[in-house]
Amino acid sequence: MKVIAISTRSEEYRSDTGINKRRLYTNGYFSEIAAEVDFILFPVCFEVGIEKIASMCCGLIIAGRDRDIHPRYYGEEPKKGLVYQEDNYEDSLDFKLIEEFSKRNKPIFGICSGLQSINVYFGGTLIQHIDNHTDKVKLMRHGIAVKRGSFVHKMCGDRASVNSIHHQGIKEIAKGFNITAVADDGTIEAIEKGNLIGVQWHPEVDMDIKMFEQFISLCK
Repeated sequence: MKVIAISTRSEEYRSDTGINKRRLYTNGYFSEIAAEVDFILFPVCFEVGIEKIASMCCGLIIAGRDRDIHPRYYGEEPKKGLVYQEDNYEDSLDFKLIEEFSKRNKPIFGICSGLQSINVYFGGTLIQHIDNHTDKVKLMRHGIAVKRGSFVHKMCGDRASVNSIHHQGIKEIAKGFNITAVADDGTIEAIEKGNLIGVQWHPEVDMDIKMFEQFISLCK
């Protein structure tokens, strides 16, 4: 059975005893996906030992997260009205994982901010705020046009409806990457370069088994 690394996410909270704590977690949707597709998830919590983890695992999922990537990583200052966490735990972890897996030529699947992490790591930039791509009350959806011959096209065809849970997106695509899906308003929704793949939506929320099966098939 294949072992796939997945980035953990950080959440600070106050316990019932009044102590401030940090929780490292993975989204439960991924456990359901792993059970359906038949692979083992390996949550990565710290940068220590990532080299060994990258050697051991067949591939990597960079999961979405609540915190935005700090714009200093792509040479910008925060836009007025936007607040970024100074704790760079998630940024640093994502970039280290991408570094170690990509230099071993192992497949990487970036989801939502995971797509953005891949783009920024390889030299791309982000739009710091996009209107009308997320809603705190209901799950938004929109159409995308998909490039033929791409990873996404194998599952979605020429057009698809996807969920939308983000307020940032790709501005300048990293060198060497191809845009493989675009929303009706022009927002970049998928990119790829060989076995490096990113999508702006959350296929795990829709339990898109075929997409994860396709990714796992790339992992040797």
